Amino acid sequence: MMPQLLEVWNDTVDPRHLIGGIAIAVGTAVPAYLIADHLFAAGGDEALGHSYALLVGIVGCIVGAVISGFLFKPKRVITTSAADTRNRQEIIDEVVEEYGDLGDPRELRPALQEEVHALGLFDALVENHEARTQEKGGKK
Repeated sequence: MMPQLLEVWNDTVDPRHLIGGIAIAVGTAVPAYLIADHLFAAGGDEALGHSYALLVGIVGCIVGAVISGFLFKPKRVITTSAADTRNRQEIIDEVVEEYGDLGDPRELRPALQEEVHALGLFDALVENHEARTQEKGGKK
């Protein structure tokens, strides 16, 4: 049975591991802060002692995160099956019918062209644009 997973800050987590990670972080950071606060407060300047204790508490959080990282492995390997078996051209045609002509993707800024290439849609969009311009009789 697959455990129930949650999305937290664009990451996939197991709720039990999330609670465990929080407990570990609190269990390392709070005692580190309290002990450091007690030790630094006895040393003289109280405001400076609290500041250093806070830094030690932050280091405790980092130590807790490292411990959690070793104990709880990532859950990011998720496989999903495509619910829509239509090909890309059919879907692009449907989008064009609903929203209008998408234009020539070769006219996009280079950064956007890279994103469209990364998604694997550039060639399909070019084919769609060329097919639509041929249908209209205005071949570019």
